[in-house]
Amino acid sequence: MRARRRRRATARLPTRHELLCAPELAILSALESSLDIASVALVAAQPELHPTPDGHEAASTPAALAADHVLACARTLAAAIADYRDTLRDPPQDLPF
Repeated sequence: MRARRRRRATARLPTRHELLCAPELAILSALESSLDIASVALVAAQPELHPTPDGHEAASTPAALAADHVLACARTLAAAIADYRDTLRDPPQDLPF
């Protein structure tokens, strides 16, 4: 267990045009920001999630293990949001209309 949190680029707010085409991007951007804030807060609250200078993990508490699980889920959700956003950039070309 170790917080392997990469700092991703700060969430860019969707433009007016993007929101006209895909209004769900508004709440997804808010969710990304919330995930970032929650991740920082969890690592701050559970110091053992920080890597140690000697490369050894500190003793794990139930709270730290649970926080690590939340961080892993947050990374998965952030990746899913990014994948969704990518699909909006490249709409399918084989639509019948």
